[in-house]
Amino acid sequence: MKTVRDLLRDADPLVHEPEWTEAERRSSRQAVLAAPRRAGRPLPRTIAAAVVALACVATVAAATRIWPHAAVVQAAAVRFEVRLAETAPAADLRESAVTQSGATVYLHRDAIVTNGDIDRARMVQTSDVPEFSVLVELTAEGAAQMRRATAQHIGKPLAILIDGEIVTAPTLRGPIDTSAVIDGHYTREEAERIVAGIRGR
Repeated sequence: MKTVRDLLRDADPLVHEPEWTEAERRSSRQAVLAAPRRAGRPLPRTIAAAVVALACVATVAAATRIWPHAAVVQAAAVRFEVRLAETAPAADLRESAVTQSGATVYLHRDAIVTNGDIDRARMVQTSDVPEFSVLVELTAEGAAQMRRATAQHIGKPLAILIDGEIVTAPTLRGPIDTSAVIDGHYTREEAERIVAGIRGR
């Protein structure tokens, strides 16, 4: 009967391997010694780029778990601004034409509200003719900013800009707060493009 030592010796896979020659040992030793030098070589550019890309993806994935609101930040496809305007030139005002009427107004430097102040936007048909406007509903903060600015500007123009162009500049009859209408006499396609692009969707 075999002992445990005999069983272990017979089970050893190296016991039945033929012995290496001196030349085979020397070749194996050189391969082992050369391995650290190979590891120190720079990675090819394609592999290095792939490693950097994977690191970026991993960083974004980790960030979205820690701070979910950072997951998607998209630039709006349509730039929306509301600015106070004047009918006469003055220092620090920029002369601009209203696209539809051709009238000249003078814009204040800073916008009251922009894309970031929009809560919702939707297309509305303002008459029986196939013309459309865009109704913009503001966030609570945007509405407060609009109310403060327009309350001091009654009787003067309020310019609404789309992609840097003044589409309308109505005279304020009272303060505005929660919403604004972009009355550009748009086709359905134009209004849909503005609604879709105004918040980067």
